[in-house]
Parts: sequence; C-alpha cells; structure tokens
Amino acid sequence: MLDPATRPVPAAAMTAHAATMCEAAATPATVLVIDDDDVQRMVLCKTAERAGFVATGAATFGAAMALLRQHTYTVITLDLSLGARNGLDVMHALVGIGCRTPIVIVSGANAALRSETVALAGLIKLDVRHSLPKPVDLALLRRVLSSIREESATLPVVG
Repeated sequence: MLDPATRPVPAAAMTAHAATMCEAAATPATVLVIDDDDVQRMVLCKTAERAGFVATGAATFGAAMALLRQHTYTVITLDLSLGARNGLDVMHALVGIGCRTPIVIVSGANAALRSETVALAGLIKLDVRHSLPKPVDLALLRRVLSSIREESATLPVVG
C-alpha cells in the first residue's frame, strides 16, 4: 500500500497547483505604512519599495482603516503615535476586522513601551514580527520586510 505522502499526484492537480503558484508569484508584495509624519512615511515607503514591495502610506487612523477595508497587504508597518489616535487604536481595530497580516512596529516610543505593545499584540492575537526604534535602521528594515515577503511567498494559497 502506498503511503499517502508518496502517492503520485495526478497531472491535472500538478498543473492547477503550478498555475496557483504562478499567480501567487505574479502578485507583488505590498506594505501599508501607517505613520503620521510625512517624512517618516515617505522614507519607510521608499525603503519598502527598495525591498521589492508596492508601498501605500496612511497618515491617520481613518485613512489606514479605509485602506484595510479595501485591500489586503503582505505586511503593515505601524507607528505608535498617530496624532489624535495611536497605534493601540489601530491594533484594536485590526483585531475587530480579523486582520492576520504581519506587523512591524516602527516607533520613536521608548523600548519599554514598544516591548509592552508587542506583548499586548500577542495577547490579542496580532502577528507583530518586529519592533524597531526610530530613527530606524533602514538596512535592518529592508531585511525584516524581505524576510516577511519571502515567508509569505512560501505559504499555501487558500481560496
């Protein structure tokens, strides 16, 4: 009896799988950069583009939520200070919409606050991958984003 893991795969199934993988490979990696500072948002978007992403910026809580209701992203970068609202407001809203997108916190907040925020994110089931201080090390950010992009490319397509 053949082990199910070694059983031959029908050619039609292999062709369908190959087509799905090609579609996934053709879909560009995307990042939503949520930061109220125009210069920081521009720098983060350019850094993400250099890492192979299509970047979209959002300056406010409302703009970020509108984009998240219309699009899905490979990764989100999140500043913890957003003027009238803050990163925690965004995080709670992400939970409310069932967001499973990896998050990278990029914030000028002190290390203790960033650490507490990462711990809270885990408790509310958000996927915070990294917490980087501002001014951000752009080479490190590119590596972090590239790692998330590569990981997402290997995940099975569900649909």
